[in-house]
Amino acid sequence: MIELYHFWDSFCSFKVRLCLEEKGLAWTGHHVDLMKFENLASAYLAVNPRGLVPTLKLEGRLVPESSIINEFLDDRFPEVPLRPADPYARARMRDWVKHEEDELFVAIRPASLNLMMKQVLGRFSEAELDRLLAHHPRPHQIALLKKMFKEPPDPAAVERSRKALAAAFAKMEKGLAEAGPWLAGASFSLADIAAAPVIDRVERLGMAALWSSLPAVKDWVRRLTARPAYRKAAPKDEFRMPAAIRL
Repeated sequence: MIELYHFWDSFCSFKVRLCLEEKGLAWTGHHVDLMKFENLASAYLAVNPRGLVPTLKLEGRLVPESSIINEFLDDRFPEVPLRPADPYARARMRDWVKHEEDELFVAIRPASLNLMMKQVLGRFSEAELDRLLAHHPRPHQIALLKKMFKEPPDPAAVERSRKALAAAFAKMEKGLAEAGPWLAGASFSLADIAAAPVIDRVERLGMAALWSSLPAVKDWVRRLTARPAYRKAAPKDEFRMPAAIRL
């Protein structure tokens, strides 16, 4: 049995769910609500001492980190391959996965925090945050996290997100135009899976106009979001974070 500890509306959890659905693998989910800090409860820290989601459990063994999980799944269940056979294309795939981790994910975090997450996290009192963050595996970050959660939304941070996302999508436009139709080339791969959750969040943030003038990205988004596995893996409405506010 494949078990997945995940939060429905997290990028990295979406990545792994999409990999599982593309492979047609049955899985059992354990929902870890990040907005209630369930990832810092002792029961989950026993599963993942870093307090991060997702974590995959298979045959009694635990595998952390979404990109590592997806490569593990492709090794363990190769019947529906999600990595190109060609070594150059596989290297290209890994480069685009890194693009998601280093550029797309980093770019979208400030907008997500300020337009969505603060609506929930800002409701906690100082005492509640002290209690909920008491077992944080990186205690030196607690003061900064509390300050960040309680501050009002920052329009300048959102604008920085928008500019960084625009640059990241421009890079994708060039790559898709040169070697598409998918990020690694001819075949759908873990590279496309890695970027998919960011597309969902950008749409939820009301920023889909970022690719309106990028024909290759626009076509890629259309084909990606039409895949049955994408619809199955996408966050369930009842577990989504609040709709984005307008600044």
